[in-house]
Amino acid sequence: MLGREGWLERLTGRANPSLTDVVRKYLTRRHRDDAGHGCLLAALGSDVVRQPRSVRHAFTEGLRLRVDLLARVRAGRSAARRRKALATMAGLVGALMLSRAVDDPHLSDEILEATAASLGRTY
Repeated sequence: MLGREGWLERLTGRANPSLTDVVRKYLTRRHRDDAGHGCLLAALGSDVVRQPRSVRHAFTEGLRLRVDLLARVRAGRSAARRRKALATMAGLVGALMLSRAVDDPHLSDEILEATAASLGRTY
């Protein structure tokens, strides 16, 4: 349902992307404006909670896969990388969802830009 190992490469166009590559490609106007071909996590996230267990399980596995892939591009020790990857994924998906939901184009752009600047920093 949600993709396989090649997610980061498809997103960034690079075999070994950096976190900056991921953030720059995910938090774009193009991605925001093309919800039908974008990230299923952002497109369906708020609706999954009302779906059958099998759908929620597939969503969970897709999220786990993406978090594991993000953890590979994060710096630090293993446990810290996973926490940072979880926070990064939540920031990416949340920002994309919010930027799509608001009716103010300027605010929508601000959400993408502020989140990209925040996630691009190491923490």
